[in-house]
Formats: sequence, structure tokens, C-alpha cells
Amino acid sequence: MSHISDNDKNLLEAIKKRIAKASGLSEVSDWVQKDYEFVVFFIEDQTGHRLSLSTVKRIWKNEFERLPHTTTLDILANLAYNKDWHSIKKEHLSPEIQTIPKREMEKKPRKVKSPKLYFLILLAVLLLSVLGTYLLSTISTRSPSKVSEEVSFSYEKTVEGKIPNTVVFRYDIEGVGANRFFLQQSWDSSRKVEIFKGTNERTDIYYIPGYFIAKLFADEEIIKELPIHVTYEDWFMAARQPMEKIYTFSPNLWSKEDYLGIDKRKLAQKGVDLNKKLQLAFYYVIDFGLDGDNFEQTTHFKMEPLEAIDCPIFNLHVQGVDGYYWIMFGNKGCESELEMRLGDVIHNGKNEDLSMFGTSVYEWQKVDVLTKDKEVTLKLNGTPIFSSAYDQSIGPIMEISYFFNGIGMIDNVQLKNINGETIFADDFTKR
Repeated sequence: MSHISDNDKNLLEAIKKRIAKASGLSEVSDWVQKDYEFVVFFIEDQTGHRLSLSTVKRIWKNEFERLPHTTTLDILANLAYNKDWHSIKKEHLSPEIQTIPKREMEKKPRKVKSPKLYFLILLAVLLLSVLGTYLLSTISTRSPSKVSEEVSFSYEKTVEGKIPNTVVFRYDIEGVGANRFFLQQSWDSSRKVEIFKGTNERTDIYYIPGYFIAKLFADEEIIKELPIHVTYEDWFMAARQPMEKIYTFSPNLWSKEDYLGIDKRKLAQKGVDLNKKLQLAFYYVIDFGLDGDNFEQTTHFKMEPLEAIDCPIFNLHVQGVDGYYWIMFGNKGCESELEMRLGDVIHNGKNEDLSMFGTSVYEWQKVDVLTKDKEVTLKLNGTPIFSSAYDQSIGPIMEISYFFNGIGMIDNVQLKNINGETIFADDFTKR
């Protein structure tokens, strides 16, 4: 449809407001990147269905010329009012009903269920059931939900242990019925590119190492996911400004100190504007041969003041085959901006007290992560500050990385197994 009626627009706004309120977020005009990411997690937590970050952004920012796909509308309507879009629309338009019936959402811990492809093709099923099993079996071009397991999706790297790294993706989407198809090489929606029937290869380039999940989309639905392990032979340093533009730094630009960092002059030399917000990241990406549900990690970190950064934040990331840790520490007073994910459990500073993660980030801080049988204890400067448990295994550790929303540095990184044996360590004294 090329035009959105006022009724549709008002109904969608009511649904969005109800979901935003239930998720504990403020007015959308105040949202930043992590708020949209949290809505993605919240929707999956409550419904079992995952919408892409780009879809959520487009809907909440009203950046669309036509209504989202009915499948997407049904997910949102069911979350907000426990009914599908067309049922809610009928009730909303009925002269006897002046307001949309309300549904009390369950109050439960926000656990993100393990990613699965839940598919909503109710309308297609109803139509096809009339025609019978015979016609169903003879359809040559089927919906994404019916053929996702049959779609082929593979890749091949052109180099090993090096960056940049070109990857050749191969796919077969000929049997899928959809209007448009896309390939997204990682979590970064800016790297989403359109692909077309009649083709079976697409190359893309990775400028940073990591353990990524590439995705095939049919319209807005993810029909296939593929893990891509882009390894590197040492630490790797990169910056983003904005998030779509990546700057990388060879070791000759790193600080000549007994820690891993980079000074302002070298950042500016590469074109990074220190008067604007930025992200600085350090990566170490290999198969560590370490169980992500039973390990110990120690890291020292600190940051430098920047005029452009009101709330300096440090992020510790441990990526496993099946899940990850994302742990944020911020300067004292910035705790509302913090968020944490431990396996399938999410904690958000907007609706939970995370004041124990506020600290003096301009001084060296020691962070310990201790996990045994999916029971996590976090320590700050030797003092336990938080504990939590999760259900979904994160699997073997494939990457550790650290992110700063400004200039930061790390030191004395260690990874140990459950027996206390050191698997990886770096104090940066021999660089």
C-alpha cells in the first residue's frame, strides 16, 4: 500500500507507546542506539520472535512510507494487546468500541530466549488449507517460513588471520517467495546489502576481526544465519566515527607504554575528530579453547577525559559460539546509561539499579569475571559487586574485546579455565 491511513497510523502509535512503556524506556525522542537494541531484546523476550534492529528503528522513528509487513504488525500487536493486527484494527474502528482493549503484560525477568526462527504465516496457512494438502505440496515458490531450512548459505574467507579479509558468500534463494532479499554480514545493519534471484554469490569485506553472525533476509524475515569467525594473529585496534566508518591502527601507532592504548595525537592523525563522539575498540579473536560457562577473566582498564563525552563508558565483551557477555562500567553518575547481558539474561540501567557499576573510570580499575556452571560473579577492584545466573550456554569462547566511547586503555588481561590454569595472558610489557 502506498498510503498509510490515519487510523493505521494512530493504531501503530498506540502499540509503539504501549511497548515502549512496558519496556521501561522514556519518550522515543530521547532514545539512543542502545535503547533501540533493548527494544529488540524486549520484543524477543516477550514474544519469542526477533525483529531486526533496522526494522525496529524504522518503525519507532516513523521512517517508512507504507505499513510494515503484516507479520511484523502481528508480532507488535500481540505483544501490546494479545491480539493480531487485524483484530485490534477491527476493534479500534468499531463505533461501539472507543478505546483499544488493554492487556496487562507479564512482569518477568527479561530473558532473551535462544535465537530461533519463529515464523508467522497464518494468512498463507488459512488460504492453503482450503486448497488442501495436494496444492500445498505443489507450490514451487514457497514463503520464507516454509523453506528456511532448505536454503543453502555458505562462505569462504580469502585469507586466514589477516585483516582486511574478503569473504565470498554463496547462497540459493530461488525457491523462496519474497519481494526483496538482503545479506547482512554481522550485527551492523549499515552493512546490509540487497541480493537478487538469479545470483548465487556476493563478496563482502571485514575490516575488523570478530565472531559474527551473517544473515539472509527475505523481506524483513531472517531465513538463514551463518557464523563467520574472522580471526587475527594479535590484538587489533579500531575506532568508529560515526559507527558506519571504521578507522584501524597498526601497532606502530599504539602507545609505547606497558599497556594497550593510543594517544590523542595518533587518533587525530588518522582523521578521528576528538570533538565528536567516537568508539575505540580492542579485539583479540581466536578459538581460545575455553568453555564460556566455566572460566575466569581479569582486565584492568581506565579512560581519559574528553570534552565531547559526558558519560565515559567501558564495555567488556566475551563472545562465545552460542552467546556472549556484554558488561558495561561507567563514570559515577552515569549508571542509568549502563546495560549488561550475561548469556540469555539482560539487565538494563533504565529499569534496574546498576549503581555498583559506576566507578572512577579515569583511574585504573580491575574487573574480574568468574563463571562456574553458568553462575556469574563480577568483581570490581577485588570486591564482589554483582552475581547472576543464566540458562542458555554461550559455548566455546571465540573472541574477547573491549569498547570505549572515548579514549581508553587496558592492561593485565588474563583468561583462566575452571581449574585456574592460565589459557591466555598479556601484560603488554614486551611491545
